[in-house]
Amino acid sequence: MRKRTFFIYAALGILCLFLVCLSTNYDYDLFARLIVGERFIEEGVLPFKDFLSYTPTHAWYDHEWGSGVVFYLFLKYLGPVGLLLLQALCMFGTAIFVIKTQKLQKHAYPVSLIFMSIFLAIIMHINPAVVRCQMFSFFFFSMFLYILEKVRKDYKTNLIWAIPPIVIIWNNLHGGVVSGLGLVFLYLIGALLEKKPWKKYLAALVISAPLLIINPYGVKYLNFLFSATTKNRKYITEWWPFYAKKHFLYYIWVSLYGIAGFVLNFTGKNRKKINITRTIVLAVTLYLGLAHVKLLSLTVIAVSALCYNEIFGLFIKLKKLLKRIEKSMYLVIIVLMFTIPLFSPLYPRADLKKLPFYELEFIMINNIKGNIVVPFGLGSYASYKLYPDNLIYMDGRYEEVYNDEEFNNLRKFNLVEKNWDDIFNKYPTDILMPKKNSNAYITLLNHPEWELVFEGYQCGVFVRKGKDKFTYYEPEYDIDYYRRTMFMGKHFGKKLNKHREKSND
Repeated sequence: MRKRTFFIYAALGILCLFLVCLSTNYDYDLFARLIVGERFIEEGVLPFKDFLSYTPTHAWYDHEWGSGVVFYLFLKYLGPVGLLLLQALCMFGTAIFVIKTQKLQKHAYPVSLIFMSIFLAIIMHINPAVVRCQMFSFFFFSMFLYILEKVRKDYKTNLIWAIPPIVIIWNNLHGGVVSGLGLVFLYLIGALLEKKPWKKYLAALVISAPLLIINPYGVKYLNFLFSATTKNRKYITEWWPFYAKKHFLYYIWVSLYGIAGFVLNFTGKNRKKINITRTIVLAVTLYLGLAHVKLLSLTVIAVSALCYNEIFGLFIKLKKLLKRIEKSMYLVIIVLMFTIPLFSPLYPRADLKKLPFYELEFIMINNIKGNIVVPFGLGSYASYKLYPDNLIYMDGRYEEVYNDEEFNNLRKFNLVEKNWDDIFNKYPTDILMPKKNSNAYITLLNHPEWELVFEGYQCGVFVRKGKDKFTYYEPEYDIDYYRRTMFMGKHFGKKLNKHREKSND
């Protein structure tokens, strides 16, 4: 049995790396995280105020500052492949704790390579952009789930005392730590309702909650964390429900998986005796996942870990067939391992549909300096490439740095709603870079004060009209150039990439 488990773990490790290498995208906010990480490691500075924007901002409460440090260290010492390895490690760690939780179920079925492969594929489907800070939250959430289930099964264990120190680490990596504390609270409620020992859950919660102040911002961070957790993000698509028109087809099967797990919780051998704690956890994570697709991963983790017996039991009559399929999967995964180099994991994921390479290169080589408005998601990369010559209007740091007024002004600008021009009349703006075919782009083409000087793959570059006409240099169009220089900016990334000078020769 141990030998089989080892081979399953090895196969899952390979599969994690393969799935990560399939992605061509980085998360939009990765570069904002790298900026923080580089400043902290190379200069010993952790920013408390925004220095990348020219708009009014509040104190910078960076709940992901630790993630930025980790990202930068992996990138610095292992190159772009290090970021993929980090993502794969987090996915693998999450899978391990899901398996360990499955094994705690009474009369648990053997670990299934098929089931866990599907689990990893679902997680990657929900999170196609690699290297997001929330991957740490998925890992720690699965760890907390295992610890709490272990305590529920064996109340004498002292494993629960691992939660407080983990909270300190998690809290400085990602604000998703609130999901971990919420999970402890749900187990406390479940224990009370089931009239089972509950004092350890309460003690872990009482000890852990005050530890949230152990961060660079101290007690003030708690106010930010509360406001960020309860913030209305109706214009941020990843916080929309699964049934939103934009999401329905993409997330429907994942949502049905969560719903099926919850329903199966009431079936099976123990249907006459409902596990109250498990039901509460499944109900809450299902609600959160259906209400906000960004949280669907927590739903999938909870269902896969807690309802494994019920789901696998549906296919128990196909046991012989499943064994044959599982044996063949080892060969398939070995083949996949040798195909990983075909996806160029050693090179950055340069996707023209994701990042505005041509547009930002055009601005750099033509030395167009000044304040710039870029689409919400692209601001992070614009800062990474253009700072300090260009300051951005705003980026995806949203509640960490910016006020709602500036976000609403950017939205009105993109849609050309009433007072859409406040964004360049109210603020000292020099460059506008709206997405092509957006309302703003189309309107600016005939605007008396703005001139289109470059049309890239994603956006147009507009500057204020002047008396003099300039001849602009065209940017490099070779995608390999942008792979080599992706992590090289005017100020940031200088220690990471030495190819820009060679590429300009």
